[in-house]
Amino acid sequence: MSFQIGLTKNIRYPNEYVKAMSSTYKKWIFNEEQAPLYKGQWNNVFSKNSIKLDLEIGIGTGIHFSHLCLKNPSRCFIGMELKYKPLIQSLRRARKNNLTNLKVIRYNAKAIDQLFEKEEIDNVYLHFPDPWLKKKSQKKHQLIQADFCKKLYDIQKTKSFLEFKTDSLDYFESSLKHFEKAGYRIDKMSKNLYSQKEQALTNEMSQFELLFFKKEQAIKYALLHKK
Repeated sequence: MSFQIGLTKNIRYPNEYVKAMSSTYKKWIFNEEQAPLYKGQWNNVFSKNSIKLDLEIGIGTGIHFSHLCLKNPSRCFIGMELKYKPLIQSLRRARKNNLTNLKVIRYNAKAIDQLFEKEEIDNVYLHFPDPWLKKKSQKKHQLIQADFCKKLYDIQKTKSFLEFKTDSLDYFESSLKHFEKAGYRIDKMSKNLYSQKEQALTNEMSQFELLFFKKEQAIKYALLHKK
């Protein structure tokens, strides 16, 4: 299946974030044309052998992504994001701490199999993807569907984990069914992750997660493993 994505080079009037991709942060970013060229070769990108390579899908403003990179210096991280502004914001946040164990990709996550070979990725973080629940017809736009889950399962290494969070109960329940059907094993699950608020003190929240937490919206959480 082919997924269309606008090419950065075709933007007629690029803003500061688009320009930064090919100037200030070109060392750290792979655009939609460059990224597929490294399929099966991401170890070489980090110039390390036998690395642990983790992936966060939808990094937003990079709060959680930067935390991962900072707290796990022995691992390497790839952040995937489609929107230009949060992509650059995430890099700025990470570079403030002089982090070097990361790269980011601008790409449509539905076509993740175009970027990675089978069992090329270790752990995956998938936090708060858009549930598309306003209209029944919008569900076709949801990222977590059977086809995507199969692709994700294939690119992960055996015994690696998938961490999933969402604020939508409907999306959470339908996603777990897709994950299990793809082959994942559910090891931990909660429909209200922070029912005990002191739990939040030990967790580095993303921008969305903090927003939902302040509104006292129940955050759904699952930790799954590839068998």
